[in-house]
Amino acid sequence: MEQSVCVLKFGGTSVGSGERIRRVASIVADTLNDPTTPFPVIVVSAMSGVTDQLLRIARFACSGESESCDQELVALRQKHLDAAAQVTQAGEERARLLDELEHALERLAEDVQTLRKAAASGDMVHLRTATVASWGERLSILLVAAATRTYGAPAEAVRKEVIITSHPPHDPSQPFGVVEGADPLLEETRVNAHVLIHPLVEAGIVPIAAGFMGRTITGFVTTLGRNGSDYSATVIGAALDCVDVSIYTDVDGVLTADPRLVANTRLLPQLSYAEAARLSWFGAKVLHPRTLIPIAHRNIPVRVRNSFRPHIRGTIIGPVGYAQSGAGAITIRRNLALITVESTDLFGAPENAGQVFALAAKAGAAPVAICSSSGHHLSFVVDEKAADTVVALLQHNMDTSLWSVSLRRGLAACACIGSGFTNDPMSAGRAITALASERIPVVSQGASEQGITLIVEDRSSERALRCLHRDLIAPVIPLVRHPATGKEARRKA
Repeated sequence: MEQSVCVLKFGGTSVGSGERIRRVASIVADTLNDPTTPFPVIVVSAMSGVTDQLLRIARFACSGESESCDQELVALRQKHLDAAAQVTQAGEERARLLDELEHALERLAEDVQTLRKAAASGDMVHLRTATVASWGERLSILLVAAATRTYGAPAEAVRKEVIITSHPPHDPSQPFGVVEGADPLLEETRVNAHVLIHPLVEAGIVPIAAGFMGRTITGFVTTLGRNGSDYSATVIGAALDCVDVSIYTDVDGVLTADPRLVANTRLLPQLSYAEAARLSWFGAKVLHPRTLIPIAHRNIPVRVRNSFRPHIRGTIIGPVGYAQSGAGAITIRRNLALITVESTDLFGAPENAGQVFALAAKAGAAPVAICSSSGHHLSFVVDEKAADTVVALLQHNMDTSLWSVSLRRGLAACACIGSGFTNDPMSAGRAITALASERIPVVSQGASEQGITLIVEDRSSERALRCLHRDLIAPVIPLVRHPATGKEARRKA
């Protein structure tokens, strides 16, 4: 594109009500009017709770529960009409928005009816479900575009799907009303994004595009799967060769730990792509693990910001360009199980790690962490719900006279993340000492260039998180109260 652009993505909580949509519109207008900022392209999610509501509608449609389906449609309609009344004033703009919403809601009702027929015949129900699920974003872009115009900024909703995807395979084991994700096709998306967005940018009109959804190369509406909204923003950003992507959410940025579990967390001003990906993998909820995939190899930075406190600059995630020592953040991933495969012959053949992980993949269980490996021993952690299937496959396919397979449930991974962590020879010792001081045993551990992973009992995981954060990142300074003396003592007396 001739004009440089930035992508601003707003999540479901940021557009959760009419009042919040007005705040989003204000941020968009301020960005447009800032001469130091590239031209904004906006990607938005559905209003909070709406995608879940649409999937309930899809399930009711598939199961023939017409009354419940109609009740949900009425509630959905009212939610968006209420928001329309809040984001626009009575007059031409509101009349235009109400007309657009009514037309969209009529098309949603038609898609629900199509889904009903598809469920009866068993014809591509998963794609018809995705079509229904996509309407949250289709309605949201109308509200955000109208609200942005009320702030004097020209804006238009991009009605067509920007992202082009592969044709998603159907999993027949999934029940009706479950949305399945498809993979973006980057080159096709690049061409389509320029066709749909470039003319608006050149005309000085802010494009408001839908996240989460796309269109298959075979012409069907699809989605990127649950939690695919941030991912869609970076896919679109990469397609437009954007300068940066800002993900607006309901927190100030990436914090050193979950603030719901740790009281004295700190805002991380910057992270590398690898650190952010590892944090996400081990349970941090700020970014979906796929979000960085389209942009990391192109060195496009992502900024995580708070739509409720836009003056805070947030966390920049980008190429490694700074020095950091020790742990930067601590996170936990719970409900895990440790699987150990061990040779029964100390002098036997070396382990077959490839076969072990291939069988784990067959069970749909990627190892969360590899804890130890030697010629005769391999231990790794998987999600607890997949552990039985993995163990059964290992026992069935490996020679049990040569290999034993054991399983330990009820575990969690405490990940100490920081690019400089492994460069400090004292860091791992300090982490283990911190847990020992709280009498929290370490079941197993693993390491990488981004830090170490300590496997503990799940019941101790939150306590482990707090003590690791205290000893490695933010020591708690006790409040010392001095006895009153002199005039203060006499005054209190």
